[in-house]
Amino acid sequence: MDNLPATTNNAQIAHNPFARLLPSDGMNVGAVAIESDRAIAEAQGQLTLAKKFPRSMTAAIAEFTDTCNSPEFAATAFYSVPNRGSGPSIRFAEEAARCYGNFQYGHRELSRIQAGPGPQDYGRSEVEVFAWDMQNNNYSKRQVTVVHVRDTSNGPKKLTDQTDIDNRIANVASKQMRGRILALLPKHMVAIGQDVCKRTLAGGGEIPLRERLIKMAGAFAKYGVNDKHLVAYLGHPVDDTTVDELGDLMGIYNALREGAKASDYFKLDGEAEVIDDRETAAAKSVVAKQQAAKTADKPATGKKAEKPVHTAENGAAAQQSAQADSKPAQKESKPAEAQPKEAAVEQSAQEPETQQSPAATPEEKDVF
Repeated sequence: MDNLPATTNNAQIAHNPFARLLPSDGMNVGAVAIESDRAIAEAQGQLTLAKKFPRSMTAAIAEFTDTCNSPEFAATAFYSVPNRGSGPSIRFAEEAARCYGNFQYGHRELSRIQAGPGPQDYGRSEVEVFAWDMQNNNYSKRQVTVVHVRDTSNGPKKLTDQTDIDNRIANVASKQMRGRILALLPKHMVAIGQDVCKRTLAGGGEIPLRERLIKMAGAFAKYGVNDKHLVAYLGHPVDDTTVDELGDLMGIYNALREGAKASDYFKLDGEAEVIDDRETAAAKSVVAKQQAAKTADKPATGKKAEKPVHTAENGAAAQQSAQADSKPAQKESKPAEAQPKEAAVEQSAQEPETQQSPAATPEEKDVF
């Protein structure tokens, strides 16, 4: 500390969130002093700008509320991890910080130890995660140790590639950064955002909650979760699901989309129920197709054929027309083998008009 220039304030370096490591043996003292002065000047400039252009809480909450009204954003606003809890996601925290204004957050790698030659000799990095409210000069940070390991089904896997290590650090830092951001944001702003997101997930007053629950059941069915599993998790019928519970289920659904197992959240009874549900769904689809075929035939068969009036005048004309119709029928008669081919061609020509692709229906979107 005695080697620092007289213009450098040691107390400012110690409390400055952008201050670098203090000089030690083997480090260039002059370079460290220049970098410290630059970081202090940058921090002072940002504090000055934050005081000169203060935020408007009304405008910040209005902008954040408008974002929470988006179904796409509301679908990513919650998370749920088995045995670790649930709550606002990192995307929710980042958007709230952006709308709040005069706010910085991020992470920096302080040091790194490379992995050794042994299979259990993992590398590790010391990472600092921070959030800074520049207008109120509130600062929150946390240091974590990130081991260069990825957990797999076959055990831990040592990471040696630079990209894999960076992704591992960013993944751990983002989860810690969520807590640092939410610790400094106004609690009423966070509560308003969560309520608006839950109402958006419930349809925002435009789509009834019952329809949202039907779409939710269809979305969970893709992962082997049926109505019985949802009832066991909620503790009541699915029709009685509240808006808060719908937000919780959205967090679970997001976790399933990212690769989580349904058994971590629901008590699955095995594949028997899932198979029964599939058979029931198949039976329902057959009935639906039969009903659709009946409704398609109604325009053609709805009108009753008018019976011709047989009189002496038209009797001869009818007899001549019957003879004329019998002649082309004899000429156009083909072997029995050719008739199924024509029927198949006619059937294939009609199939595109009656069948619809399941992906084209808007009810099967991933977000409910």
